[in-house]
Amino acid sequence: MSRAIVIGAGVGGLTAAMKLAHQGWQVDVFEKQAVPGGRCGRVEAGGFRWDLGPTIMLMPFVFEQAFASVGRRLSDYLTLVRCDPNYRVTFHDDSTLTLSTELTKMRDELERLEPGSFERYLRFLAKGRDRHDTSMERFVGKHFDSLAQFLSPSNLPHALRIGAHQKLYAQVSKSFHDERLRQAMSFQTMYLGVSPYEAPAVFSLLPYTELVVGIWYPMGGMGAIPRALEKVCGELEVGLHYGQAVKRVVLEGGVATGVELADGSIERADVVVCNADYPWAQKHLIDPAVSSHPELEQKRYTSSGYMLYLGLKRRYDELLHHNIFFGGDFEGSFRDIFEALKVPEAPSFYVNAPAHLDPSMAPEGKDALYVLVPVPHRAPHLDWKVEGPKVRAKVFARLAALGLGSLEADIEVERVVTPDDWERELNLERGSNFGLAQNMFQIGPFRPKVWDDRITNLFYCGASVQPGTGVPTVMISAELCVQAIGERAQPGPAQRTARVSPEVKEPSLAAAREVAP
Repeated sequence: MSRAIVIGAGVGGLTAAMKLAHQGWQVDVFEKQAVPGGRCGRVEAGGFRWDLGPTIMLMPFVFEQAFASVGRRLSDYLTLVRCDPNYRVTFHDDSTLTLSTELTKMRDELERLEPGSFERYLRFLAKGRDRHDTSMERFVGKHFDSLAQFLSPSNLPHALRIGAHQKLYAQVSKSFHDERLRQAMSFQTMYLGVSPYEAPAVFSLLPYTELVVGIWYPMGGMGAIPRALEKVCGELEVGLHYGQAVKRVVLEGGVATGVELADGSIERADVVVCNADYPWAQKHLIDPAVSSHPELEQKRYTSSGYMLYLGLKRRYDELLHHNIFFGGDFEGSFRDIFEALKVPEAPSFYVNAPAHLDPSMAPEGKDALYVLVPVPHRAPHLDWKVEGPKVRAKVFARLAALGLGSLEADIEVERVVTPDDWERELNLERGSNFGLAQNMFQIGPFRPKVWDDRITNLFYCGASVQPGTGVPTVMISAELCVQAIGERAQPGPAQRTARVSPEVKEPSLAAAREVAP
């Protein structure tokens, strides 16, 4: 057997590991944290449990295909529940819109805000389906080595049809006249950390996916996904080494031959798969004399998130499972976050209340609220010891104005994660939650490949490489990575080493900075 080493036990790394093991590789995963998941991890405290990062599961068929590719059924490892309704949006004027996959409910909601909009909504979904199906078939599920390949005669008409050259918000505005509906049908690009004013129109596949395929919830939270992958890896005899950070990729004559761990020991391998954040890995894991990428400094990065994980003394039935609260100046807030790199004066935010669907997330009768405020990635002028308390105060003031004034007083446990924490604990360059942005010139062939052009036998998977960010997309990147290994890996002498049981440590982010309520 050839040996593969995977750096990082995120969703991408674990997916690649199980696929390689299924093909007969000896696979070892080395992870800095004490638990799997990376951004898709968990925070636990005082009997409460929260997802660390992603909370919305889209495209369940991608997960099913990943498990089927190694001879497993997803349903044997995860229990999925469809969210109904999807979520409620509360606009700046305090009006609301509840989105659902049921057309009769959506008709009533849309017509209430904009009479005559339902027919245009159906056409919007039809266009979204075309973009979804075409994208998955021709673009998302494929790797592009060059612009010429991306815009080949067979692809170019499809690229134009799905709106690769147009902006999402402008396209949505053709279907809806009421500004509230335009916001509700375009903000989903923030799942990828990108402004709807900059994202390509192809991303209308996101609201389509939500409103037709639905939003799903894996019991136990999104953190159950990497644990399911971990279980499959265990069945396939993948070596899982937690609490063992990788210091660098070992290179010999332009070939990746293993990794050096933080303790100085060397692990040899025939191929190395890097699931660490691509821009961070280029700076910290790879010798710049061999593979330097100064252009990464000029790339656009996604937003970050100021996070509150709140354990409450009682249940707040006023909240749905998923809740969106828009702040003032919708367009201006995106300019603040992505261009000015400042926190908006009236920020939008998202509240997840998983215990309403999954009792395991909080003690009986209590609530575990997850609050995400989109904010700029790290910048020299932003001090999160100063900015964080300001953001927190604005969130509670807005919720109080909506009738949830007692919420802050009901806090039993509170944890906070800032952009500084995202960079320090999870090695995310600039604290960007989603890695490199997916604007018009950072998708397809403009995005880093899943293999290294300069280093033989070094491969990548994750949010910052092709095809892009998002949990299902990262799983697809792992599939593309494994395909590339099969096509491009060169024979390499791996020296077999005994597997050791790592010292178990408490995960740093799972014990995020505590704030007295």
